[in-house]
Amino acid sequence: MKNLNSLGQRALARRKELKLTQREAAKLAGVAHVTISQWERDETQPVGTRLFSLAKALSCTPTWLLFGDEQQNPVPANELPCTTQLTDKHRELIDLFDSLPESEQEAQLQEMRARVQNFNKLFEELLQARQRQTKK
Repeated sequence: MKNLNSLGQRALARRKELKLTQREAAKLAGVAHVTISQWERDETQPVGTRLFSLAKALSCTPTWLLFGDEQQNPVPANELPCTTQLTDKHRELIDLFDSLPESEQEAQLQEMRARVQNFNKLFEELLQARQRQTKK
């Protein structure tokens, strides 16, 4: 990874290399997604434990984040070991999904995407309704 000029630029490039959204990176780092956004725009910088949490979330060293030291370049995303621990529910879901024919797998994925989209839309509508009520 090329040496980028600021902590924010390095964090953004690394997050994108890992194909993480700001929300996903924030969850891994234990901060709000707005905080990730501020760091990436160099509005603020992580210090102390937050710097170490961000480095862990992005699978890199705090030194690389701070200084862009080329000798400390992070391991490319495609070479990282998979460390995600699956819960029993995740394993069951994967086993059930894998037992379906491929055409049914695609249908189930489409159904789940539609349900998530519907829940997101419903949540937004409820949030807007609540905001309208509080304005009255």
